[in-house]
Amino acid sequence: MDSDTERLFNSSLENENIDQIIVNNDAVSVVTNNAHDDAHSLPESSIDTKRHKLFILEPAVFLVFLAFSLSGAVFQNILLYQTCVYVYKYNISDCQPLLGVQRESPEVQHIETQIQPYVARILMAISLLESIIPAFVSLFIGPWSDKYGRRPILLTTFSGYLVSRIIATVLIYISSKVIINPWLFLLCSVPSVLSGGTCALITGIYCYISNVAKAKSRALRMVLNEASLCAGMMIGNVLTGYIYEATNAITVFSISSTLLFLALLYVYAFVVESLKPEEITAAGNSKIREFFRLDLVKDLVRTCTKRRPNYDRIIIWLTMMALTLALFVMAGDDNVSYLFVRNQFQWTLKDYTVFNATRIIVQIVGSIIGMYFLRKASVTELENDFFLYSNFYLSFYIKMFQFSIVGMTLISLASCVFESTVRATAIYWWELYLGLTLGLMRGVMGPMSRAILSHVAPATEVGKIYALTTSLESLSPLISSPLYTIVYNATLSYYPGVFNFLSAGLYLLCYTFIAIIYGIQKSMGENATYQAIGR
Repeated sequence: MDSDTERLFNSSLENENIDQIIVNNDAVSVVTNNAHDDAHSLPESSIDTKRHKLFILEPAVFLVFLAFSLSGAVFQNILLYQTCVYVYKYNISDCQPLLGVQRESPEVQHIETQIQPYVARILMAISLLESIIPAFVSLFIGPWSDKYGRRPILLTTFSGYLVSRIIATVLIYISSKVIINPWLFLLCSVPSVLSGGTCALITGIYCYISNVAKAKSRALRMVLNEASLCAGMMIGNVLTGYIYEATNAITVFSISSTLLFLALLYVYAFVVESLKPEEITAAGNSKIREFFRLDLVKDLVRTCTKRRPNYDRIIIWLTMMALTLALFVMAGDDNVSYLFVRNQFQWTLKDYTVFNATRIIVQIVGSIIGMYFLRKASVTELENDFFLYSNFYLSFYIKMFQFSIVGMTLISLASCVFESTVRATAIYWWELYLGLTLGLMRGVMGPMSRAILSHVAPATEVGKIYALTTSLESLSPLISSPLYTIVYNATLSYYPGVFNFLSAGLYLLCYTFIAIIYGIQKSMGENATYQAIGR
């Protein structure tokens, strides 16, 4: 087994040999770092093929999450309206305010209190559907993509999301003509679920970044990906209320479908495979048949459970548990948050989307502060990997503090604890915005945790570890959605915000896991791997 120093050195060499993409006003050219080594240089035909290819996924990630956020809250309003009319048999005029465009009267608020538990069960069912199958599929995705490439996974996942959104648009059009059973909207999730869903998307994205980013700046690249994700969600949340108010749900979902099509087109036309040709295994059988080989799952489990030097295995599992618990909280929280603010503060869809947009802006600002002011790095590292971004980013990259990757993760989890506590005790709507400021650094938790995994695990095993992590994350709503729904429904009549106390407690448990890693890193400071996550 390689020593820690050898693993880091080999990973660094592997990343150093990745082709750099140089963009100018005229063309895109490919330059190989080791130009003198003819054996490793690309053939002329390969250069021509990749002339217009990029290693940048951020535009596609931005478009996908812009599409998600445009239609998310509108979808819940449609469910409320259809449940009111189809299940509870109220008049259309009584149910119309549930579409979220206008504020509700006391009578309508009483109706909504009746139907919210039913809608919460539908949302829970959708959440479970989007968790079980993707969690199973994810066990195959990581090992398969290690052998056959990341790009097919990305294309399949983006296609599944597009088909799901088209089905949702058709169902909403039908529901505008006739009243339909709200449970039919579960059909919207089927194509995206069968293609791996968010589980496959996250696995594919982070495996791709791990391949193309140098070891020294991998954490920053992951944060930039998270910033693209957050920017898409922010803009979507800002626009959705205005678009929905000015048009209708069909228009919102049509725009969402168009954005997903553009994301798929971008990946197909511009995103090159991150694995080198010699690293991709030639499939003796069909690649689809190879996908469902059980020995891939056995290899994944063996990789994640085998003995490792020092405390590597403990660090990997503590990080995986922290990521899983954090997503457990987010999934449960998202399931009832909109219902909570409608009931507690009588918010419309526009109020809720403006709040979410503000939350995302705060997270982006927190990520900039975290990575450019609190993290130690050099301008040279940024120039090597991120010269495709504008000089705006360079101007912020200043060495002021020296918080480590683990230290940044602790700060972000502390922010999550504070924000959830304030939300739990909020009496006035402005207190939710106060909580946002305390949650300033929450956006860097995911990228920093995955950066820990990428440093502790060898480069050849990162895909398998990411796959198991996202599988566990995908399974977490199986428990969190029913749990949060039960807690919310049980306390709805006297204290709707109790579920936020549950969130604060679970975030505190995540903080404890990362604090243990921090203690291990400090006690093993001379070890090369632990130096990497401690700087």
